[in-house]
Amino acid sequence: MSQAAATNLNPGRRFYGYGLAGYSFFILFLASSFFLHSRGIFFPYWMDEFNASRTEISTVITFTLFIGSCVSPLMGYLIDRYPLKFVVVFGACWLAIGYSLLQFVDSYLLFLIVLLVFQGIGWVGVGPLVHSKLMVNWFVRNRGMALGVAIMGISVAGIVMPTIATFLSDTFGWRTTYLFYIAALLLVVVPLTLIVVKQKPADIGQSPDGDESAPEIALVALPQTGKQIYIEFLTSKAFWSVVLTFTLMGGVYSAMITHLPSYLTTELDFDLYDASYVLSIAGVFAIVGKVVFGWLMDHFPPRITVMIAITSYFSSTVVFMSSQSYFLIMIAAGLFGLGFGGMEPVRSVLLSRLFGAEKFSRVSGLFSLFLAPATFWVLATGYITDTFGSYVYAFQIWAVGFFLAGVVTMLTRLPSREDGVS
Repeated sequence: MSQAAATNLNPGRRFYGYGLAGYSFFILFLASSFFLHSRGIFFPYWMDEFNASRTEISTVITFTLFIGSCVSPLMGYLIDRYPLKFVVVFGACWLAIGYSLLQFVDSYLLFLIVLLVFQGIGWVGVGPLVHSKLMVNWFVRNRGMALGVAIMGISVAGIVMPTIATFLSDTFGWRTTYLFYIAALLLVVVPLTLIVVKQKPADIGQSPDGDESAPEIALVALPQTGKQIYIEFLTSKAFWSVVLTFTLMGGVYSAMITHLPSYLTTELDFDLYDASYVLSIAGVFAIVGKVVFGWLMDHFPPRITVMIAITSYFSSTVVFMSSQSYFLIMIAAGLFGLGFGGMEPVRSVLLSRLFGAEKFSRVSGLFSLFLAPATFWVLATGYITDTFGSYVYAFQIWAVGFFLAGVVTMLTRLPSREDGVS
């Protein structure tokens, strides 16, 4: 261990990791605003613009998410091997190019290609994967809480962006709205990343968590080849237990924020602003979920934490498929957001415990690849609704998925804090 890593050379100096948690919060707020929390609002506009059905627009969204999952292993490798700031800058510029091209697409096919190539790849470079790695580098004792705070930016965007996206698209049109997003990427995300991001505490003479001296840990040599690292992941029973636990839940929140506005405005008697407020409530509780579940992972067995999230998901889905009360739908959205909010910090903590900080991004990327089938929840929801004429049938399938996720959780062993590696 280097002297800089062993001892904080500036013990009276404010811990830089807190600022980086704020940076990750802000960047994830912006990045998730552009597609994650706008697409449900833009969904009916895209249907009208390209004369497409729910299934066809759902196909675009699903394959965009699927491409991101498939690219994640490569991006995880790049994040572990190269400076994080350059990965984020690439992702931001790639997204900006894609959003520029959206100004000119005039057919469903071109719309599909642009989103697949640019949104699908660019999001991985600016999204949770890279910021989770940053928090894993800078925190050990408080890793769960740090991850929860950083990723909270996604949920804050979920509070404010549905209404903002509704206003912008209603006032300027969805294409012009993407011009605002381009400006945010090039004028804010890129320069801020280049100035602020530091790879790890030792680079500036600090230690993880701001401790005056780093904990004494045994250094374990990494396998010599990338192939050996991935063999280690694939032969780990614990890795597969985490994959099984999260696969059944992985894409349902994405389906919810994509289709719920359409459900509320076509099957129930609400307008698009009403729908945006429901999504905002989900965002509020997703913030609570990130903090609460991050704390739970630091203090309680992971099985209990995951089961609480699954219960929130399941309960909300029962309300969606059985109630037309706006008040109850708002409560259900809150429960849905609570469960979703906890999933990212829970997953990140579990994987970092299993394989350590040095291999975290690679295992997270591989994990995302195996979750790729979960992206088809969006497409399946649109197809089921077009086929049977109601979203209620899709909600029933969601509920079955959550029930099975609970069964899998009870039957598998998840790594506790004592199982963590450095």
